[in-house]
Amino acid sequence: MESKTKIKEIFTSIQGEGPYIGVNQLFIRFCGCNLDCSYCDTEIEAGIRYLELNPEELKSHIQTFNLKSVHSISLTGGEPLLWADFLVNFLPLVENKIYLETNSTLNTELEKIIDFVDIIAADIKLPSSSGIENSFATHDEFFKSAKKYDKEIFAKIVFDENILNDEISQCIKLAEKYDLPLILQPKMNGDELNISTQKIIEIFNKFISVYPDTRVIPQVHKFLQVL
Repeated sequence: MESKTKIKEIFTSIQGEGPYIGVNQLFIRFCGCNLDCSYCDTEIEAGIRYLELNPEELKSHIQTFNLKSVHSISLTGGEPLLWADFLVNFLPLVENKIYLETNSTLNTELEKIIDFVDIIAADIKLPSSSGIENSFATHDEFFKSAKKYDKEIFAKIVFDENILNDEISQCIKLAEKYDLPLILQPKMNGDELNISTQKIIEIFNKFISVYPDTRVIPQVHKFLQVL
């Protein structure tokens, strides 16, 4: 049992990704990740400052914010499911909706906290953009676990011009199997797109010609220059 967790930061801001873009959320950014994606925008270097809190201390900390003004509490990171044993004790203390942002590789950890989660924003890691190999079989196990429960879930795919037709097919196969809305998220360099609009539309068309429940949504918080 995890009695304490390590949190890099806690803040309110606009959700800039996926179908809930534009809502106000309280973000709890957990330290640590089990992956090392090439496009990661979260500092995970050794020696960073962090808060070390037990469940009651974290509850007290988030109560300093106006929780009535937030749509939901976003558990983000890093990878929050690394702290599933802590979350089992923390989440029952919270009344707000819980929005889990995850790399969708830790299905056993998800099942520990699934009863407390309302919305799952799950990544599908493409080898061509993330550098993570053999990800599709792991994601399949995660979505199999998640879909056993009556939870809202969608998949985000960070891509660039190197995306392969086989990767597109694999993503669509997962989406069809588990009835997942797909959110295509063009890779960004700071607040600028790392891929041309023409190429984005070309890739989008490859998806929607087979799987219509696909949307392109860039990281709007980067354009707005907010956290």
